[in-house]
Amino acid sequence: MSVVSRYLEPALVERLNHLQLSARSVVEGTTIGSHKSPVKGASIEFRQHRAYVPGDEPKRLDWRVLGRTDRPYIKEYDEETNLRCVLMLDSSGSMGYGDGKKSGSKFDYAASLAVSLAYLMLGQTESVGLCLFQKKINSWLAPHTGTGQLSRVVEAIEKVAPKGESALAGAVHETAERLDRRALVVLISDFMTPAAQFREGLAHLRHDRHEVIALRVLDRDEIEFPFRNWTRFRGLEGEAARLCEPTLVRKNYQENQRRHAHELENAARMLRAELRTFVTDQSLADSLPAFLHHRLAR
Repeated sequence: MSVVSRYLEPALVERLNHLQLSARSVVEGTTIGSHKSPVKGASIEFRQHRAYVPGDEPKRLDWRVLGRTDRPYIKEYDEETNLRCVLMLDSSGSMGYGDGKKSGSKFDYAASLAVSLAYLMLGQTESVGLCLFQKKINSWLAPHTGTGQLSRVVEAIEKVAPKGESALAGAVHETAERLDRRALVVLISDFMTPAAQFREGLAHLRHDRHEVIALRVLDRDEIEFPFRNWTRFRGLEGEAARLCEPTLVRKNYQENQRRHAHELENAARMLRAELRTFVTDQSLADSLPAFLHHRLAR
């Protein structure tokens, strides 16, 4: 079994081949594609003339019009560009929860989600990049097109294991600084971080006019808290271990979990980002196409 097929099961590939990920907002790309760009620059489709203003590049002057009218005018064009996407994959310690279970860890599931989206968009000749982060960016693969990019995405994921602390806002700020053009940013994480950090990161990306999709990956245990006997809970990001009687903390835990989820949803709604939760015991071959169909329908 190839390394790529480890993340792309045949049933999922078959369904992805009939789908397309599309940005609702107009984003800028670097090559010819199916997305209209707001940028006016040298391209194949002339739009209009406008008066030259200081700061315009002289090479964009229409010298024929200048010769006829003795007035400087600039040529404007509509560009057809591809979608630029950066997949931000959380590789902090909490993403390792579930390792050894039949459904696998959250990181395993999130990695398959990232590879699936890369496969889908690269198949549409889009430009895809990858950012692996913990407290900061640990690995950066610049957006690029072509079939070879999928292998590079997988190779980058294969080199990391979930560990260490997370700092979502810092990693998002660093990513935003690296993006010189508008893009679709897909955040894949359990978002086990204060909602204020989530909101801060979204605000930076939206301020820079990027479109954001936040995909939250959880283990069923984190939702239902099914533990029955005295259990020692060990922190995956350096927190001290605690011995608890689950029935005494379940109600409080689930209330906190619901409140946190509500805060994340409010932040996403306020900043016009899309938030979707995936649970690792749900087949990606079902849950991902369902999300994409819902997105396209909107």
